[in-house]
Amino acid sequence: MAAYFTYFPNVYVGEGITDDEAYRYRLVKNIFRRVKVREDLDQYVTAFDAYSIRDTDTPSSLAHQLFQNAKLDWVILLANNITDFYEQWPKNNNDLLAYIQENYNSEDGVHHYETLEVKDGDIVITKAGIEVLDSFRTVMPDGTTKTAEQSRYPVSNYEHEVYKNELKRQIVLPTPTLVDLMIDEFEDTVAYEQHPELDDVNNKKTPLSIAARFVDVAGFVSASVSRQSAATSTTTFDYGPSGSNTTSGSVGVATTSTASTTATTSSTSSTTSSTSSTSSSSSSSSSSSSSSSSSSSSSSSSGSSSSSGSSGYGGY
Repeated sequence: MAAYFTYFPNVYVGEGITDDEAYRYRLVKNIFRRVKVREDLDQYVTAFDAYSIRDTDTPSSLAHQLFQNAKLDWVILLANNITDFYEQWPKNNNDLLAYIQENYNSEDGVHHYETLEVKDGDIVITKAGIEVLDSFRTVMPDGTTKTAEQSRYPVSNYEHEVYKNELKRQIVLPTPTLVDLMIDEFEDTVAYEQHPELDDVNNKKTPLSIAARFVDVAGFVSASVSRQSAATSTTTFDYGPSGSNTTSGSVGVATTSTASTTATTSSTSSTTSSTSSTSSSSSSSSSSSSSSSSSSSSSSSSGSSSSSGSSGYGGY
């Protein structure tokens, strides 16, 4: 039985290169893959044993003690959904005290307040252990109000951190039979599904474009489309029932209803130029429309550029 990352698949990653070199690839472990224990496993209580972690325990020492293999420490962490050992594994007394002194001005300072249990006969008015503000007071059914000392109590910084640390001690340990099943399913789950980018030994390699070195990661025009043709592609503008549609290779050219009314006394070229018979408001509207058209054409060209290109790196 091997260590945790041994089961992970490999992926080729492009390396940095100079301008006169072809792409180089390095084969590495795909550490971005992760699995977790099925949520329904907690129903099978016979497959796990409850355990309270001692100060001297580590995942590897428990794995060696239970499975005779210290490299199976990841099985214990996976079974308890522990992804950060330093934050989710309980600290020993010395480390806990050092942590409290580092993060709080005073060990005895008030961290928060919690409610005391208050009853009216056999009826519980306020349950114990609810985190509340300093100003909280219990109000009885007859309208009387309990004092601060009768309603809540302060929890110090030390008490708060000790309580959280004790909760982390309670874990479950999979039985040896379940460990074998977890390893088999883990290996199957992290493996790649069938894909054209896999080689004969299931290493993933995504071909990279040489154009990626000259552009940003937002996207670029592929080699099959020139930048000039992409920037001057034909764009059609639709101005609704009152206007007419114009298809043009020039950005900002539009046809307005004003131009169509003057077409009886001027040549057809008036559709692409401003007319002297239009009012100042119409000219302003036409200018605004032309500016909008320019923005739309620019956005369309940018979108076309992004969609026709490919990103520098494929998905892992």
